[in-house]
Amino acid sequence: MRHGRISLIQATYGSVFGLLMPFTLPLLAERGLSAAQIGLIMGVTGVAALVAYPAWGGVADGWLGRPRTTALASLLAAIGGAWILLAGDDPLALTAAMSVAVVGSMAWGPLIDALTLELLGEGSADYGRIRVWTSVGWAASTFLAGLVWSVAGPMPVFAAFVAGSLVMVALMLAPLPLPAGQVDGAHAAPRPSVRSWLPLLTAPVMVGFLVGLLLTAIGEHASARYVSLRILDQGGGIVLVGVAAALPALVETPIFASSRGLATRLGLRALFVGGAIVAAVLMGLVAVAPEPWMAAGLRAIEGTSYAMRYMAMVLVIGVLMPRRLYALGQSVAWFVYAGFAPIAADVAGGLIYDSFGAEALFLLIMIAFFAGAAVVWYVLRGPEFRAQRTVPPEVPPPPPPTPV
Repeated sequence: MRHGRISLIQATYGSVFGLLMPFTLPLLAERGLSAAQIGLIMGVTGVAALVAYPAWGGVADGWLGRPRTTALASLLAAIGGAWILLAGDDPLALTAAMSVAVVGSMAWGPLIDALTLELLGEGSADYGRIRVWTSVGWAASTFLAGLVWSVAGPMPVFAAFVAGSLVMVALMLAPLPLPAGQVDGAHAAPRPSVRSWLPLLTAPVMVGFLVGLLLTAIGEHASARYVSLRILDQGGGIVLVGVAAALPALVETPIFASSRGLATRLGLRALFVGGAIVAAVLMGLVAVAPEPWMAAGLRAIEGTSYAMRYMAMVLVIGVLMPRRLYALGQSVAWFVYAGFAPIAADVAGGLIYDSFGAEALFLLIMIAFFAGAAVVWYVLRGPEFRAQRTVPPEVPPPPPPTPV
């Protein structure tokens, strides 16, 4: 029962988030903004999210509880989406509206992941089997949104985002069957003290992992943003942009579904590093792809890379942080992954794209992925991050023959 409920929440999260993130850049381009202006606007929204991540995590692990905090964030996302519909082509209004929508919707990832790990308990290796529903929802919504946009424009897409955010509010306010010990509203635990979490967040293995995560996240966000722009510049339409956003989710679905086997056979270290190497090779291919359909097709491979790196990120944080600090730990990871990294990816990516071209940008993204892989491989040296090989039990020697 609990797994079915959290699977529905993950599917709703993927569906609603898929109506926002792939289409913010095309919306800004359609309203006449240049690549540099788009990069600056997305960078500002990244700064807003940067401040929000640790705040969401602290409140969720403290007095308000994870479900209610997620509901509050969803309401904020709905307000931001409605503001986008009314903002027109004014850059300042669009910046403010997108900042509100992003601050609200970006809380979904870390808080829902923390809830999922809490519900799974000792079965956290099965995390991917629950997270797969986010990918299914994302794939469906991005594909359908691209078709709707091509016929009716962007307004129905962003109106659906507002409605979906309100659905998320309702899902999180309904009673959630949480196991004993879950931090939840009226039964919330005391707010975590600095002494309880600061040593965990400043431990060398945590800091090193966050550095590697930052490098790969910069590459991921720059890829997601500017492959879409590359497709449009090469003559592809908005439908192809939607297809390029949906394909990775279709590919990542079986990867998430096989999470227990991958995490056990490869280990969290190899899982993350392998995904980063796949992404690096992909970016090298995108840099030389001459046609928009080729760039869109290559994006499908990103699904494998993303699933491997994302699963490893959530589970590594689950190893490094105690259960009572899951939301804070996941929020700090997202602070790096989806808060700080997009600032560098959006601002620097737009300037590089305008000044040196798409090929140079994608080659730099490739270097970022390789560098992040090297850092993570170095810092995750502990046995808990390596493959778990099953050792067959020793067979006792046969008993001596009974004398006749």
